[in-house]
Amino acid sequence: MTEWTQWPSWRRLIAIARAPVARSAAATGALAAASLAELVEGLEEYAPEAYPGALRTIAGELLDHCAAVAPLVSLVNTVYLTLDGGPDALAAELRRVERRMASSAGILARVGAPLIEEGGIVLTHGGSGSVQALLVYAAESRRFFVSCVATLPEGEGIELAADLAAAGLAVEVTPDDQVSEILPDIDLVVVGADAIGPRQLMSSAGTADLAAEARPLGVPFYVLASVDKVLPAPLFERAVAAGRVHGRYEATDLKLVTAVVTEQGVLDPREAGGLAEDREVSPALLEAD
Repeated sequence: MTEWTQWPSWRRLIAIARAPVARSAAATGALAAASLAELVEGLEEYAPEAYPGALRTIAGELLDHCAAVAPLVSLVNTVYLTLDGGPDALAAELRRVERRMASSAGILARVGAPLIEEGGIVLTHGGSGSVQALLVYAAESRRFFVSCVATLPEGEGIELAADLAAAGLAVEVTPDDQVSEILPDIDLVVVGADAIGPRQLMSSAGTADLAAEARPLGVPFYVLASVDKVLPAPLFERAVAAGRVHGRYEATDLKLVTAVVTEQGVLDPREAGGLAEDREVSPALLEAD
């Protein structure tokens, strides 16, 4: 039998830990959950002596390299919380997480689509895969116009606009320095969150200024976030610290947003923050600080 560090599941997990996350963090999380489940199942059958050490090793890799990727942080937390229950219990839980993450974008799209009205003008910032799924789904039943903030220097908004145009939506790219000019004419702003904490959300740099500017104008500001992006305070603070290293992410006060769209419905900011406060944290992750 091949050494378990050469198994495809292990090699995929190392690649996930070391490579930049694509537009859909939830899809990356689903792949990681599936790979972890496959690894656990393989260890149980072929290398039981490597359990739970191998899981602790790869969980540490994911946490060290992906502290700003909330679905992966949530996944690591799940591993540590379930590890002592044995491989069968852990594999079953990982398969449940995989299914939940894989379906999250579609559920968010169905929950959030009613927020967009016929003939409306939607502004989005960043390049969220969940926002893309929502807009494409909503466009199946109504016509509206989308303005994507370029979101330089990464240019995620430019990429998102290209994908939306390819899907048949009416869309334009708005330069970052011209958002203030068009904001009074916008019907709603929709952005994706990289993480939700008890009192703040983490998203692309520039989100906080956009939310603060939209509020006095009365422009609704909605945030999309799967439940696997909800992090308790210690893990959220670590995610924000990691996200700020390269200046790509920033924290925004939840009180600046109108509501948070989750699989559980459209939640007001206090309800969304409450989800983070109720989330259990493995002592192993607190010790990692």
